Amino acid sequence: MVTRVRPGRDGTWQVAVGQGPSSFQREAFTDRAAAEDWAAMATLAARVCMVRIGTKRFLGTAAEALRRWAIDQGTLPRSEGGTEIAPLQRLAPLMADPDCALPLAALQPADLAALRARRLAALGCPAEMLAEQAAMVAALEHFRDFHIPSLDDPFAEPAPDGLCLLDEATCAQAIGWASAESDGLGRLVALMLCTAASPEALLACCNGHAEARSGQLRLPGGQVVAVPRGLLPDEAATASAPLLPGLSPATARAGLARLAQRLGRPGMAPAALQLTALAQALAQGQHLDEVLSLAGARAALVS
Repeated sequence: MVTRVRPGRDGTWQVAVGQGPSSFQREAFTDRAAAEDWAAMATLAARVCMVRIGTKRFLGTAAEALRRWAIDQGTLPRSEGGTEIAPLQRLAPLMADPDCALPLAALQPADLAALRARRLAALGCPAEMLAEQAAMVAALEHFRDFHIPSLDDPFAEPAPDGLCLLDEATCAQAIGWASAESDGLGRLVALMLCTAASPEALLACCNGHAEARSGQLRLPGGQVVAVPRGLLPDEAATASAPLLPGLSPATARAGLARLAQRLGRPGMAPAALQLTALAQALAQGQHLDEVLSLAGARAALVS
């Protein structure tokens, strides 16, 4: 595989690996040694991620995984609650990000954090960015299972922006440990993991926002989410009382920070729980359109 290390702009260095559709590159290395180190790692990663199906060979990248996953998702018609916008079309800007062209073995948590920063700047909507990331989680998991099962998951450890993915056992641990600290914190964590709502949205809810009989919770923005009945107040509860009594934004942030430390993920952002919930929804068969709505994306995107 052809690898080129060359001077870039402003005194930095850049690396280009491969030729044609499977080529990829990275810029802005501070010196030649750093560029050469990355080039060696990326070249090895490209060899590991070269997939063969019959006589065809292609590079396993996030863009390729997303493309295949989006095609399998298909377009959800309006009659079934969809937007009739194909996931392949909706995810095209994400797939065009330079880091989505990297071999999956070279994609690191820091790369994901940088990608998320670029996508958030382009979208201007944290909820839509999280839904995109949930789609990437689902796509990479599906691709790894079929083509490169030994590949590590880049979402498994916290990135510099605090986002990561929690597995099922860790979610159960998180709820248990949070509940041991306080009933309110335990319910907050459980609600975040089943609704993908932010702590701020849940703390703004009162008992009157809950419908125990139907198992639904109406969030402040008007979004209605399904919630296990055990997490909702009974019908006799005072409607104006807080849904999560005893928790303020400050105490919730502190409790979630302590929980991250106990889970062995210091610096984990509360949005990691939301990302986990969205990824679980996709894994359970929900469509990307439905997950966008669950994430609380802008009405123009989900109508």
